[in-house]
Amino acid sequence: MEERHLRNDLNVTGSRKTEGGEYHRVNIDGMAKLDGDLDCSFLSVNGTLKIYGSLFSDSTTVNGMAKVEGELRTQSLDVNGTLGVLGAARAENTNVNGMCTINGPLVSSRFRVDGMATVKGDLSSPEFTVNGKCNVHGRVDGERIDIGGMVTIDGDVQGETVNVQGNIKVGGLLNADSVDIRLYTSSSAREVGGERIDIRRRERSGFWKALGLGGAPSFKAQLIEGDEIVLEDTEADTVRGTRVHIGRGCNIRFVEYSGELSVDPEAKVGHSVRI
Repeated sequence: MEERHLRNDLNVTGSRKTEGGEYHRVNIDGMAKLDGDLDCSFLSVNGTLKIYGSLFSDSTTVNGMAKVEGELRTQSLDVNGTLGVLGAARAENTNVNGMCTINGPLVSSRFRVDGMATVKGDLSSPEFTVNGKCNVHGRVDGERIDIGGMVTIDGDVQGETVNVQGNIKVGGLLNADSVDIRLYTSSSAREVGGERIDIRRRERSGFWKALGLGGAPSFKAQLIEGDEIVLEDTEADTVRGTRVHIGRGCNIRFVEYSGELSVDPEAKVGHSVRI
């Protein structure tokens, strides 16, 4: 295959339908439909683009509207407009400031959402940051997960550190070495596991106070298990750990601990046992 920088450019300013192909720079300022795969160095969409195939590029920027019928592979993906991908996606750096929908799994070295994103498959990203809204219909595998906005994950979450300063809902297991959740709204997970688990309320202010959505600050789980556990405003069937503090607003059916247990006067614990 020839070097990409030696290829011709493709510029669309009006309305054009053509075959896909291999290009250096592709600029879409009008309306374009490409029949087949597109392989290019740089893709910039300020108008409307539909690709009846897959997209392979070094850099992809969408300020308008783009739809890819196949898979997407790019090193850099910036979405400021609207992007839809019907297949799987793979990128080194992904930034979503607009709206993005991936109908398959997404693999990205860095995935940051400041707008709205939906991944209708599994997500694998060492750095996963959400300051907007993100829905993942599969599982999430990462290293550092930072949630400052709203995220819903249907499957399990596996990371090294999970830091939540917003709203999170996990349909499966939320597991990390360190889980730190500050409650602004109603969050939940089926199970939570980790070495250190810290779930506490933060009084609403700024964005969350103005939003007024998501319910009262609270967390709900069936099982919470770790070494060091600090909980506030949490409802759980079972809490199991070494050193456990059940703080204000908690309602725990059963606590099992091997080291120390402290219970706030404003908390409810049905039964506790030291093993």
